[in-house]
Amino acid sequence: MKIQKLTSLVVLAGAFFLINACTNPDIKRVEAAEAALTVNYDSAMSHLREVLHPEDLPDPSKALYWYCIADIHSNTMQSLSEDSMICWAADWYRQQWLREGGDARHMMLTGLEEALYWWWNGDKERTQQVLQRQQGYASEVAEQTGDHIWEVVLLRVSGEIAMRDYDFERVRDYTETLIGLETDQAIHLDEVVRVYNALAIVYFSLGEYDRMEQCFQKALADRSDSVFITNVVTRNYADLLGEIGQTDRAIRMHEQMAEQYRRADNWLLVESLYSLSRLWLNKGDKQRANRCMQKAEQLFAQYKADSVQFDPATEAALLAHRQVLDYALKGTYSIYPLVQYNNRWSESDYVRYRIAEAKERSVSDLREQVLRQQLARQRQMILIAGLVLLVLILCWVSFSLYRRRQRLLVEKEEEIETLRNMLSASDNPDNEESVRKLMLQQLGILKTIAGTPTEANQQLLTKLMAINEDKADALIDWPSIYQTIDLVYDGFYTNLVGKYGPGNVNANANDNVNDNDKRPVLNEKELQLCCLLKAGFSTKEINMLTRQSLQTVYQRKTQVRQKLNLPEGEDITAAL
Repeated sequence: MKIQKLTSLVVLAGAFFLINACTNPDIKRVEAAEAALTVNYDSAMSHLREVLHPEDLPDPSKALYWYCIADIHSNTMQSLSEDSMICWAADWYRQQWLREGGDARHMMLTGLEEALYWWWNGDKERTQQVLQRQQGYASEVAEQTGDHIWEVVLLRVSGEIAMRDYDFERVRDYTETLIGLETDQAIHLDEVVRVYNALAIVYFSLGEYDRMEQCFQKALADRSDSVFITNVVTRNYADLLGEIGQTDRAIRMHEQMAEQYRRADNWLLVESLYSLSRLWLNKGDKQRANRCMQKAEQLFAQYKADSVQFDPATEAALLAHRQVLDYALKGTYSIYPLVQYNNRWSESDYVRYRIAEAKERSVSDLREQVLRQQLARQRQMILIAGLVLLVLILCWVSFSLYRRRQRLLVEKEEEIETLRNMLSASDNPDNEESVRKLMLQQLGILKTIAGTPTEANQQLLTKLMAINEDKADALIDWPSIYQTIDLVYDGFYTNLVGKYGPGNVNANANDNVNDNDKRPVLNEKELQLCCLLKAGFSTKEINMLTRQSLQTVYQRKTQVRQKLNLPEGEDITAAL
């Protein structure tokens, strides 16, 4: 029992180990990647890179995997032109939502990523089709839940796509719809100024200057984000006023802002002075324009030396305006500063390209290394699993051999016990036991007992040798057995052969038969069985004496009954 329990424990442990070894952890990796999207895109991508075979993922995890890939590319300003599987993911989430009415979040987000995929591939018509489809789903979600958040998100993404295409009319329409939504969630309080600032720029691009001023006024009236108003809205307002011919208003606004920036030691003073130089030049005051430009250039060099990061467009605008101003003052200008600037940026772009290439190569090398490590781990797992399986097989074989040995030992013990009983009976001096004595001495049992030299078997061997030392190793001598049977049982064997042996018949156990009906009834083995039964041997003892299996002995007994027309279970010797 202890071995059985131990084997069961080993089998269970091996099965548990194999199940854990074969479990695919990619599902948890994809879930971890989605959780990391709101924290760190690099961390999310590292989780996704560990998924070696995304095509083998179940559909829910596969759809989530491709959504995460597209979302990372979208939010890190990368192209989605190769993310074609986002179309499959969007369709899968859409079908799930239509069938089950759940997971509107992934259904909407994957649809928006699908629109961006078509935009990156230059298919503007398909992009608008997807956006219109998503608009319908956003409305359905709003009707079912009362939440307009997806309408807001859709309008914002649609506006961003239209802005990329310089489609200011669509941007205007999307933004006006966004502002007109009857919900506090349409525009968060800290975004009101930004929305009106963007809409004002759109109106300017469309030539709707009155609406432009209205939007700027609404933005300036909202003081929820004073820093954005000071640094962005007011400057945009002043610059666009200068563009539509209201130069004096623009100059006054820029002078006020320049004073604020000067007191705050804000680097935006450079851009205000540049704008003032441009405005004074437009009014024809070249000297004021030059003084403002000189101050802007001095501050730019100072801030740049202090490691202030300027937008490259700012430096390009300063260089270009200096050339225009020099031409206005001197009638000539030098192209060299612009050429030098362009060469510097070309070199920087080349360096950045090489750095990006080196990073990509490093990432590729790292992926290969990770892949090799994973393959090595898989080989180790397979080897360990094989060893565990081999151990289990060895345990099973050992257990089977142990059980077989135990069964054989039990059988041998039964045989020895039977022999011991027979030997005990042979000590009786009655003539009826002489057959047992003769069978024991002819059985050749000495070799069997001698092969198991236990103390009990040695005692049994001594008794067997005492029966007849001359014939201890001889095989069964059936003629002698038949003579003994005839002697002890009044000619039983002779009568049996004469009545049922070869050349005689047994028609319904009746002697009144014709010669034509004579046929053999009992063969030699069956005659031997009848003699042993007459001598009082049990089935088990016959099994041992004749070295036939118990099943064979039972079959022969059945055959004898059938030939003698005896019912099943009737005593054969009584009928004979």
